[in-house]
Amino acid sequence: MLVLTLSTSISFAQTTNLSLNSIIPKPLSVTPYAGKFEFKPTTPIYYQGQAQAPISLFAMLLTGSTGIKAKTLPLQNQSQGILFMVSDTLNSLGEEGYRIGITPTAISVYAKTSAGIFNATQTIRQLLPTQIEGKTNGKTSWSIPCGEIIDKPRYGWRGYMQDVSRTFYGVDVMKKYIDVMALYKLNVLHLHLTDDQGWRIEIKKYPLLTSTKTTIFDKSTNQPAERSGFYTQDQIRDLVKYAAERNITIIPEIDVPGHSWPTVLAYPELGVNQNRKPDFVFPFLDSWSHWGNQFTPNTLDPTKEKVYEFLDNVFTELADLFPADYIHFGGDEVRHVLWEKEPHVQEFMKTGSLKNTNELQSYFVKRISTIIKSKGKKPIGWNDILSDAKNLTKETAIMSWLGDEAIADAAKNGFYVVATPTDPFYFDITQADRNDGTMSDLAYGNINSLEKIYNYEPETGLSQDEGKFILGVQANQWTAITQDLKDMNVQNFPRLLALAETGWIPKGNRDLAGFKKRLSDNLKRLDLLKIDYYKPGGYISGTWEAKAIGNEFRTLSWDVTKKTYANGRITAGFFYTKGINFMEIKKVELLENGKVIARDEHTGIADKFRGTHKVKSFLYHLQLDHYKPNAKYELKAEVKGIGGTDSNGNFTYNLSPFDRLNVAETK
Repeated sequence: MLVLTLSTSISFAQTTNLSLNSIIPKPLSVTPYAGKFEFKPTTPIYYQGQAQAPISLFAMLLTGSTGIKAKTLPLQNQSQGILFMVSDTLNSLGEEGYRIGITPTAISVYAKTSAGIFNATQTIRQLLPTQIEGKTNGKTSWSIPCGEIIDKPRYGWRGYMQDVSRTFYGVDVMKKYIDVMALYKLNVLHLHLTDDQGWRIEIKKYPLLTSTKTTIFDKSTNQPAERSGFYTQDQIRDLVKYAAERNITIIPEIDVPGHSWPTVLAYPELGVNQNRKPDFVFPFLDSWSHWGNQFTPNTLDPTKEKVYEFLDNVFTELADLFPADYIHFGGDEVRHVLWEKEPHVQEFMKTGSLKNTNELQSYFVKRISTIIKSKGKKPIGWNDILSDAKNLTKETAIMSWLGDEAIADAAKNGFYVVATPTDPFYFDITQADRNDGTMSDLAYGNINSLEKIYNYEPETGLSQDEGKFILGVQANQWTAITQDLKDMNVQNFPRLLALAETGWIPKGNRDLAGFKKRLSDNLKRLDLLKIDYYKPGGYISGTWEAKAIGNEFRTLSWDVTKKTYANGRITAGFFYTKGINFMEIKKVELLENGKVIARDEHTGIADKFRGTHKVKSFLYHLQLDHYKPNAKYELKAEVKGIGGTDSNGNFTYNLSPFDRLNVAETK
């Protein structure tokens, strides 16, 4: 066995004339030294033990981007080249930590596990020129500065939740997200696989769960086809394997007993009542027109044994597909009123000495937790399940979205907690300006800025012992409003990089100014990776002022040539900002070289009321199918003041390319 210790030092002169300050998340310890290690066409990569698997991806990256055909060979007595070594004696590094020593002749990497080795490869990747993320550039000098890095994360759970129920995203999109998560050492991908808008995973025993009416938005909803669908079990296995190779664990979520509309549609005998209208799934924003609110008029019946038999079978298949320790069972926003109205449910509660529906939900949660544990997994649910905390087993972990107080209460009561508070970790919420046209959920009054995310402390109000119950942090992307991939990317980046650092570096070690400096380098990486990200001003492309508004309809126009760069869906928005009058919009047209090529004609109101349940009449949707690179594009709108002309606001213009993997916005 190769025995390694961290007391080994690198013996060459230190200098301050070198910076290793581009890495996100910031390493625990960085000591720069003179010189650099140059990658050459014949640079070998040596591995020992468990290091073989993670370095194969690193070698592929080098070959694909630099043209360097690095050979990977077992480590024997070599001392030059790139050396990866794993030893279970390196306990101080933990499960994901690593140490890198860089001299002019060697890069020596030490870790306790293959996870640590993988994280080290991502650090080396970030030390290389940003061109590593693009195509081969023969003129680039591939080198990294000499020094020593010792690093390990604060938390073992650094996660991102993707809602694939309200809007579906295919395997290729999720793999792209896994790649970027891995680059910034995020290690948990939580897939919200079921909700009222669709069931998104194949369950062999229950094929109706992935029927047309439970996975495909009805034609009447006018939704693009790619927003619907589901994952086959083969696709899930492929995705899980892909993620595991990049040190990412996928946590599946089946949200029960609420948010279960597709289940009730497919198997109505599992529901608490017979309300199953309409007989199909539809987008979140249509909930108010169908149901009068955002919540399903049905839910699972906790009194029926067939419900637990159903979930036992579902979780059996999930446990086989996902090697993760946890299975998430949701448990949030259950409409207890649906249970209260049913005589047989009330009789069940009476017989079981359950005083109220909180205790009934606790009964359900305990049954589900037992089922999940029987599969060799740990149960985790949203902190709504704590409504009857005194009767909830401590083996059930909590994903807390209700804020600092709820996080602290759960930890103080001995529950393990993933901190994912709405403020600031819901990434569907505005990040800078509620009037910038980004597809954010304006029902929330808060702004989840980059700075707020970076400075968030999950252990607020907790003692050192209580803080041990915090498993980590997670950002959540709910896709009710944020649907197109470009819009989702703009909502997630660069905030996801701030989240990565919040979960990695020790308490008290954060440096916002330093992070922003490192971020500027990493935005170049996102450009090369073709990942859209938020830029100041969002989608604002112009304004309107009171002096341009009349009491009768008149035409306003904006040149959008620089914002039009591909075939895609265009969203034009009118965001009222000030004045005593609102503005009415009659129609919007897109012109190409003076000719109308797309039109959306409906009555829209640019006002201050933009809650989630409001029809977004101030947004206009246009489709561009035959983009011409040298054409001039202009957008025209017919508008008038309502009750006067004192209305001012922002005109926003956002083109989302049809390409599902998207391109960085360069115009």
